[in-house]
Amino acid sequence: MVKLPRIPDEVIAEVKQATDIVDLISERVELKKQGHRLVGLCPFHSENSPSFSVSPEKGMYHCFGCGAGGNVFTFVMETEGLSFPETIERLATRANIAIEGGVSGDEELSRDQVLRKQMRDAHRVVADLYHEVLMKTEAGEVGLTYLQQRGLEESTIGQYKIGYAPDHRRFTVDSLERRGFDLEVMVEAGLISKSRSGEYFDRFEGRVVFPIADRDGTIVGFSGRAIDERQPKYVNTADTPLFNKSELLFGFSQARATMRKQKRVLLVEGNVDVLQVAQAGTKEVVASLGTAFSSQHARALARMVEEVIICYDGDTAGQEATMKVVRLLEGYPLDVQVLMLPEKTDPDDYIRTNGAEQWRKLVESERLSVLDFMNRTLRRGKNMNREGERIRFIESMLVEISKTDNSIRRDLYVKKLANEFEIPVETLLSRMPKTSSKEAVPQPVREPEPVRRRSSKANEPRYVKAEKLLLRAMLSGPERVRFVRDRLGLSYQDEVHRMLATALYEIVSEDMTHEEFEQVAPPFMERYCDQRPDYANRYAEIRLMAAPDELTEEVLDEYIKVINSYEEQRQIERAKREIGQDAESIVDQASKLQELITRSRRLRER
Repeated sequence: MVKLPRIPDEVIAEVKQATDIVDLISERVELKKQGHRLVGLCPFHSENSPSFSVSPEKGMYHCFGCGAGGNVFTFVMETEGLSFPETIERLATRANIAIEGGVSGDEELSRDQVLRKQMRDAHRVVADLYHEVLMKTEAGEVGLTYLQQRGLEESTIGQYKIGYAPDHRRFTVDSLERRGFDLEVMVEAGLISKSRSGEYFDRFEGRVVFPIADRDGTIVGFSGRAIDERQPKYVNTADTPLFNKSELLFGFSQARATMRKQKRVLLVEGNVDVLQVAQAGTKEVVASLGTAFSSQHARALARMVEEVIICYDGDTAGQEATMKVVRLLEGYPLDVQVLMLPEKTDPDDYIRTNGAEQWRKLVESERLSVLDFMNRTLRRGKNMNREGERIRFIESMLVEISKTDNSIRRDLYVKKLANEFEIPVETLLSRMPKTSSKEAVPQPVREPEPVRRRSSKANEPRYVKAEKLLLRAMLSGPERVRFVRDRLGLSYQDEVHRMLATALYEIVSEDMTHEEFEQVAPPFMERYCDQRPDYANRYAEIRLMAAPDELTEEVLDEYIKVINSYEEQRQIERAKREIGQDAESIVDQASKLQELITRSRRLRER
């Protein structure tokens, strides 16, 4: 474990004040106004109805489905897997706050956290090096010439921080070693390679390099493209502790702001396609990373946009890939459309041939619905004037429609097909093949969770609810804190509740006024919870709970009785086990049994 000194309170306060929780969470979740709060689909578990709530007034969020909750720091820590100091640094950078000397925190970092931080730091260093080589050195001229010949402008190259890895076997190795990075960790991070003989060498040597960033813009991997005859043509970062290609999309961080504004995204296949499309003015563009579009990609887009336009290559492979993407996206409430290009043409080719203005017109006027796309694709090579060809076409359409999981879309497609060919809907439905469970597209709810899902609160014990209600009552003023402290003390059954109560007891003096409490308690409790997501989750849930209409001493006493009754019941159960296990005399066992009966009677009388 690595121990770091404490971050000054003023630094934490400045970063928190500069970070709007709605803006931060809206970068990942589409939020809609509902009363004094905003709601959306929870980013911590899969759901179809929004249970995720954000309170701008209190600067907190809470999911009533899975229990996730906290403030701006907790949100970044849980979605990004960062330590508290890294979170402060990330949010400070986001808010353009310069922190002299960097940040560190009063916490112990595990080996895994230390390694991940080294990897992130190294990726930033290497991206800067490669970009500087491309733009400012003689060694990078070959890469810059290649990109310029592809029609890319320097502003685009700079925005995406494209670079060039020099054609030297140890350029990256030596650069990282001089800066004190552990080369074994760099191999694990995918930045360099290691031969069987133990020699370290550059992974992306002699290639134009496209940095791959996570959704918040932190570089976590690279895609290198050869510009000569060397093989393989592409070298990509393999899966690492930072990099999972099934979750990342090239260009996401650059496109995010426009995606949020336009409520749509254009999905293409290649890195250069992304650059050309963005440069042509359609900035809401992303691409998957040398692999098939995944269910994780679909979920990430569904939380950001309402419309997805798929524009894959115009060949047969591109059309087949388009249908696979359609199947994944249809499980979400999205308007999915397809932009078809001429055969053997990709977006890069089209823009360089026809220009940016023609491309923008194409995007706005030539989009097809999924049904129209299937219709046009399956008609290719068929003579629709011949009855046999028409029947084969209709049967092919029914096969594709049967693969659609969404029943509303499926019915809509069948009705359109029935109208086009003047065939009764019932006839088409009778001919539609039944999709086997093996062929069915997985539903979104079955996907792996990005963050460990918390236990359901549906069967929450009474004493847990009572403890939460007591804490909620104590947050309303010092007199209630003193009342609960004097009657219950620290006899909470839940450890997190006990620690939150301890913090409240600590700040409330015998003569503290309500005005003083309002000034001191909220910031103290948030600071107390900042570095502990489990505390912050619970505190946010309790803080956002609706307070009971009446908080009389009688109501508080009822909550305390529930908690004490649970403890008494635990002691009775423990006594029962001891009686069964003891090998004492009959007289001793009889005495214990009588005591147990008395305690049980007392508990029932409460």
